[in-house]
Amino acid sequence: MIPHPLGGARLAARLVAPSLNISPNNSLPGSSQVTSFLGGIEQWAVYACLLGLIVGGAGLWWGVQNGSINRTSVSQHKILAALAGAIIIGASAFLITWAFNFGSAVS
Repeated sequence: MIPHPLGGARLAARLVAPSLNISPNNSLPGSSQVTSFLGGIEQWAVYACLLGLIVGGAGLWWGVQNGSINRTSVSQHKILAALAGAIIIGASAFLITWAFNFGSAVS
């Protein structure tokens, strides 16, 4: 049996269940404004993904109705990009926490 070079189960447990041990410091000037601003940006990004999904769906319908293979292909890419964007936005807090814990595990 060859041992795993990265520590096996211990590293896997750190990657699967990340927990950020930094408590927020709300006493910094502007913390609530930054939090509110980032929440607004996240909301507008979700709206942009929804708009991209609608535009992509309309383009897909148009391409199918007119027999345009190029329009259909471009619209499929728009739909997938909108869905991928929404997934990344939804998972952003988990992804940042995971990346921070992964970086702090490196020694």
